[in-house]
Amino acid sequence: MNFLKNKNFILLFIIFIFGLCLRFLYFPQNTYFGFDQARDAYAVKEILGGDFKVTGPPTANGIFRHGVLYYYVFAPFYFLSSGDPVAVSAFLRIVNAAGVFILYPLVLPLFGGIAALLASFLFAVSYEQTQFALFLNHPSLAVLSVLTFYLGLANLFFKKKVWGLYVALFGLGLSIQFEFVEAQLVAVFLLSVILFRKTLPKVRLKNLALAAISFLLPVSSYIISELKNNFTITKQMPGLISGGTSSISLVPDLSRFSFFINRHISDNLLVAPTGALLIGLLMLIALSLLIAKNIYRRQLIFLSLWFFGGLLVYFVTSDTAYFYNTGTSIALLIFAAFLLSKLYLKNYLLVIPPLFLILFSNLYLIEKNNPLGPNTKINPQVGLLLKDEKMVIDSIYQEAGGEAFAVNALTMPYNVNTTWSYLFEWYGKEKYGYVPVWGGNAAAGFPGNIKVETARSKLPSRRFLIIEPQEGIPDYLAKEFLSGEENYTTVIGEKRIGGLKVLIQQPR
Repeated sequence: MNFLKNKNFILLFIIFIFGLCLRFLYFPQNTYFGFDQARDAYAVKEILGGDFKVTGPPTANGIFRHGVLYYYVFAPFYFLSSGDPVAVSAFLRIVNAAGVFILYPLVLPLFGGIAALLASFLFAVSYEQTQFALFLNHPSLAVLSVLTFYLGLANLFFKKKVWGLYVALFGLGLSIQFEFVEAQLVAVFLLSVILFRKTLPKVRLKNLALAAISFLLPVSSYIISELKNNFTITKQMPGLISGGTSSISLVPDLSRFSFFINRHISDNLLVAPTGALLIGLLMLIALSLLIAKNIYRRQLIFLSLWFFGGLLVYFVTSDTAYFYNTGTSIALLIFAAFLLSKLYLKNYLLVIPPLFLILFSNLYLIEKNNPLGPNTKINPQVGLLLKDEKMVIDSIYQEAGGEAFAVNALTMPYNVNTTWSYLFEWYGKEKYGYVPVWGGNAAAGFPGNIKVETARSKLPSRRFLIIEPQEGIPDYLAKEFLSGEENYTTVIGEKRIGGLKVLIQQPR
C-alpha cells in the first residue's frame, strides 16, 4: 500500500508502539487465568498430543458452538512455553495493538490520512481495547477479524475494489469463527450491499465464486463439525427459530440500548458518566446534521451501520456481555477521529485539548482496572490472576513439605476443578514433582486429570481449601460448600493471596 512509503507510516508505527506499551503495562502480573482459559489450555494440549479438534467450546446458550480455530492459533505459544498461559497473553496483546495497521487503511478511503492517524491513536489508547487485549480468550481475536470485515467493505464501496468483497467475506467468516454472536454481521453485510448497491463495482460470476470461498474457508470447521456430528445443531434450528429461546424479545429496550452506547463512550472517550452522555448526544446531533446536509453522507451512513448494527444483539436479548459486540466501538472512534480531523484542518492546536482529555480518561481507567486483568464486564471474577494462583500453589506445596496432600476449592463454575487441575499439573508438578489428590466433589464432563477422591477417610491428613473470588458464585452455594467442609475438617491456618484465600485444614 502507498501509505507504507510515506511519513504517515512512521507516525503509525509510533502509535503502534505506544499502544503496545499500554497493553503490556502490568504484564505478566495481570494475566488472568480462570475456567475458560484452563478449558482451552487442555484442548490445546490435546491437539498438541495429536487429538485434532473440529468443534469449539459451547456458546452461552449451550446449543451453538464457537469456532475451533483459536485453539490452533494458541497452540504454538503453549507448545513453545511448555504450557505457560503468559505466552498466549503476550501474543494477544501484540495482536490487539496491531489493529492500527488494519484500521489506518480502512479509514483512509473514508476520511483521509489525518482522520486515519487520529483513529489509530484513539484505538491505541482505548481502555476498551486494552481490556480485549487482556482477555485470554477467543473474542480477543475477533477485534481484528471485525476490522478486516469493514476494511473489505470500505474498499468495496468507496474504492470500488472487487477484492474488497473477498476481504469482507473472509473477515465475516473469521468473526463468526472467533465469536459466534458476530453472525449478526451477516445482517450488516446484506443491508450495506443494499444501501450501497449503486456504488458497487461490476461483479462477475467468478468473483462471486471467489467470494463464497473466502467466506466458507474460515467457517469450514462448522461445516466439518456438523457433518461429523450428524447435523446436530442444524436439526435444532427450526425449534430455535420458532421461539425456543425465551430470552429473545422483538421489542427493543431503549434504556438498555442507551446504556451500552454510554458504556462505549465511557470506555473509549470520556469516563465521566454525565460527560459521556453529553458527548453521545452531541455526536448524535452532529451525525444527523452532517448526513442531512449531505456532508460525507455515504461514509457516515457506513459508520452508522457499523455501530448500530454491532448492537443488534442487545436489541433482541437480555444479555449484557461486553464482548458480544466486539469491534463495534471502533466505529465510534472513527467518527470521533473524523470530527477531530475537521478541527485539525481549521487549526491543529484545537485538536490538542480533546486528545489530551481522551488520553487522560483512558489512562485513568487503565491504571485503575488493568492491574487486576479483565474487568467484571468480561470476566465475573476480577483478580483471578495467574501470579496469585502460582503463589497459592507454592504456599500449599511449602506447607505440605514434600508429603502427599489433598486440595479442594470453592470454584466458579461450582464444583468444577478444571482451573486448579491444570495449574497443579502444569506448574505444581513441574516445580515440585507431584500433584495432590482432589479431596471433594468434582463435576463430571469437564477437563482435568487430578485424581478425585470423595471419601474423606481416604484422603491424606494434610488438606487445603482454596477459595476463589466469589463473584458469580451464589451465596447459598458458597455457604453450603463451606459448611460441608466444616463437617470434616478444622481450619488451623489461613492465608490471603490477592483475591484468593487458602485454608490449611486437618481432619476432625
